[in-house]
Amino acid sequence: MTDAGSSQPDCIERVCALLDRKLDIGALPSLANALKFELPNRPVSEMVIAFDANVFLRLSKHPKCEDIIDYLRTNFEGKLVLPGQVIQEFWNNQFLAVDSVSEIVKKKFRELSDSIANIDEKYGDYAERFGILIEEFSNDYGYIFDDNTTRKTRLFVQLLQEKAKISFIPRTMLAESAGIRKQLRTPPGFKDGGDGDFYVWADLLLSLAEMRKEGLDFSRVVLVTLNKKIDWSREGVPHPILSAELAAICDAEFETISIETLAKRLLN
Repeated sequence: MTDAGSSQPDCIERVCALLDRKLDIGALPSLANALKFELPNRPVSEMVIAFDANVFLRLSKHPKCEDIIDYLRTNFEGKLVLPGQVIQEFWNNQFLAVDSVSEIVKKKFRELSDSIANIDEKYGDYAERFGILIEEFSNDYGYIFDDNTTRKTRLFVQLLQEKAKISFIPRTMLAESAGIRKQLRTPPGFKDGGDGDFYVWADLLLSLAEMRKEGLDFSRVVLVTLNKKIDWSREGVPHPILSAELAAICDAEFETISIETLAKRLLN
């Protein structure tokens, strides 16, 4: 694993220069490729798999969660990357919710369900609509009630400790670029209020630059994410600027996929 203290200065300078457009990124060819987006089949062994923060808890909900983790630990011949920014975003936005909020939500959820069951008949239409809404909420977020969530998440974190490359790009070197990119609606992150997505991307590019410098061979970078905003991808096609930046750093294809797609590729 790599952290901020051991990142290679030349790789940092290259990534910063590229993000600030001091290096050419081949934007037009990338746009042309995005318009016909047909990635060739690649062996799993040629892939780098990176993870976004929103994947951590959702992965624990997937029925094949432990199979995915086991495959990545024992059979996966490619490489794993965890952008450094993802670690703090996961803790800030995801994991604390499980330990401190889930029990409160679970209690309120039960109380609301009981109350709906006892509503006067003249409010039956509202009761039915509340019931549908609660069912949708349970389907989408019920995983935070599951006692196995923390256990499975810890298994995933242990895997990443064992196998993932982690890099942090110096934040002050990119602070100005982050602001300019947001003003110009440069992906990723122009749909969000802060600069977190931008630093996720910068940390990922730094890891890829360092892996290339270390002589590691890969042809495709796959980001597993739930983010469907157009500053990342549109209907599964990555934003061409992101594909161009990644190709300029490591000469590889870029793809964003869901957890379900990851499971199919690894386990089928």
